[in-house]
Amino acid sequence: MRTLLIALFIALLTTGCNAPAPPATPPAYSQPPDVAASGFVTIVLEETINMSIPQLRAFLTERPLTDFLEATETISPPASAEILKGAWPTAGAVRRLQLEDGHYVIERILENRPDFFQYQIWVFTNSAGRGVEQIIGEQRFIPITETETKFQWSYNVKPKSAFTKIFVKRQKPELRAYLATASRSMAAAANASITDDE
Repeated sequence: MRTLLIALFIALLTTGCNAPAPPATPPAYSQPPDVAASGFVTIVLEETINMSIPQLRAFLTERPLTDFLEATETISPPASAEILKGAWPTAGAVRRLQLEDGHYVIERILENRPDFFQYQIWVFTNSAGRGVEQIIGEQRFIPITETETKFQWSYNVKPKSAFTKIFVKRQKPELRAYLATASRSMAAAANASITDDE
């Protein structure tokens, strides 16, 4: 019996590792789940940027964080976006992102205030869809001085179950590296743009 259970567990692990093929057609809009408030695997990144909050928000309107995401061994960055509902980036707007590998995610804006931006991702056609219920992303803009802002990016991944949380935690180092590269690149570009303007 014990051997059978071990064999079943190995089979589940193997199944979880096989990446699904990209869909033939994009996924349709579906009703998002209630916004999760707990049970996350969380990554928090911070950068100091030599801009006021309004300057940084304007920079991110021109060059959003998605522009700075780079592929890793198993994570593909966005290649294009299609607005499905509302006007991006107002609260309630929904868009579908096609990733470079042909997969898709769907996200919506929950809040967009001068010092706080929050969004939810809940449709995944890639392997994340097997174990992730939703992702809540949060960007905070914290004034340090009149010309300096702390940019804080929280990425909160909600697994579907205690079992899939194991796989999400295993993916955390690669996910952190994926997000950190974008965060650092964005900060460098933002700071360079101030130097270029001087």
